[in-house]
Amino acid sequence: MKFRKLATGFVTLALVSAVASGPAIAQQPVAAPVTKKYTTLVLNQGVPKIDVLTTMVGQDIESIVIFSAPLTTKAGKSAGNVAGFLTDLEIGATNSEIRFRNISFMLKGGQIIANGTGEYESTDRELPVQRPSKIAIIGGTGKYIGASGEVITRKNADGTFRHVFRLLK
Repeated sequence: MKFRKLATGFVTLALVSAVASGPAIAQQPVAAPVTKKYTTLVLNQGVPKIDVLTTMVGQDIESIVIFSAPLTTKAGKSAGNVAGFLTDLEIGATNSEIRFRNISFMLKGGQIIANGTGEYESTDRELPVQRPSKIAIIGGTGKYIGASGEVITRKNADGTFRHVFRLLK
């Protein structure tokens, strides 16, 4: 009940504010939408070293997948390393799992930190081959300080991965 009164109060306040400033709002020019530009960085990841920690929680088996691997540029030069973990969040009725991913890309000049969720088959420890998975870039260090954007990851048939970073300018 308190929430409903509070929400009604906010709606009333918004309506009074709009009526009080009505003509001024209509006369203001409308700005064109701003298109955000980004820089693309492509890195290749070697076959990861994987460790799986499992625990029994009630009737469910929960797992944390920990991984690390070297990173290279498109030209094959060393670019750093990647390390991270995946944690089961929810097992769906369709035999799929929602997993939280927290990944640190340790590059020359700093780190890029990314995390988010992805859907996996409950029997898969890694992404299915060539299925893209997108998570948010939430920060960075060094030359990547304040980084934001997204990273799109695809697993290759040979067990390696390709990461495409879209870093907002």
